[in-house]
Formats: sequence, structure tokens, C-alpha cells
Amino acid sequence: MEIQFSKEAFDDLDKIEDYLLKRWNDKVLEDFNFELDRCLQIIVDGIAVFQKYENTKYQKILITKHNTLIYYIENNVVKVIRILKNFQNPEDNYDSLKDL
Repeated sequence: MEIQFSKEAFDDLDKIEDYLLKRWNDKVLEDFNFELDRCLQIIVDGIAVFQKYENTKYQKILITKHNTLIYYIENNVVKVIRILKNFQNPEDNYDSLKDL
């Protein structure tokens, strides 16, 4: 199964990686990337079906307690829409998906 990241998801990932490197260290960034890869592999392998995100066509999976991956599957392609910060305003997170 192919995995595609939206521009917004790439931007989210870039911001998260920058933050982790500036605030923490390489090990924390490696741990985050490991968890992200693990989540994507679970989705690709079809090991579990994850909860719908609010009132959208998207599903969500918790990467860490700080970040949630928003995605959907279409034509055997995992489409990663956003990687949200869980401690942001939930309404802002939801609103950020309306135009995608």
C-alpha cells in the first residue's frame, strides 16, 4: 500500500521536527519518527481500524500523547492529511481540515 502526505501534513511534520530538535534533542526526534513509522505500518498492515475524526471522512491514530495523525484510505493509498498537535485548540484543529 502506498502512503501519500498532503502539503499540510509535510508542513506539520517539518514544524514538529524543528520543535523537537530545538527544544529537545536528536534522540527525541528519532523516537518520534519511530512512532510515526510504527503507526503508518499499523495502518498499512490493516491491523486495526481507527476512530473517525470528529464529523469528517478521516480517521485518526495517536502517534504520541502530543500528536495525532489524520488520514484516510482511498484506492489502496493511505493519504495522510495532517499531523495535529493534541494540545492546540480542538476547534482550530477541526477547522484546519475543512478545506482539505
